Amino acid sequence: MVATVNVKNPGDVRKAGMRALNAALGYDGAQAFMRQSFGGKGNYTKEKYDRPEPTFEELTAQLRKVDAEMRAAGEYDE
Repeated sequence: MVATVNVKNPGDVRKAGMRALNAALGYDGAQAFMRQSFGGKGNYTKEKYDRPEPTFEELTAQLRKVDAEMRAAGEYDE
């Protein structure tokens, strides 16, 4: 049986959503989903476009730095 939800009432929508999450994922799974889906703050779209795009040279330098750090830490199987 499908219950009707009053979509004009945010509280009803939230309760129905939580019931559906718990039914589909169980309590622990619903909590994990909530943490990864609703934990952020800020305007990520605005922040993304406020940052300049890195140049090819900057990206290459970052990759070389990570590569050197991983080699120094012995994280490569050579």
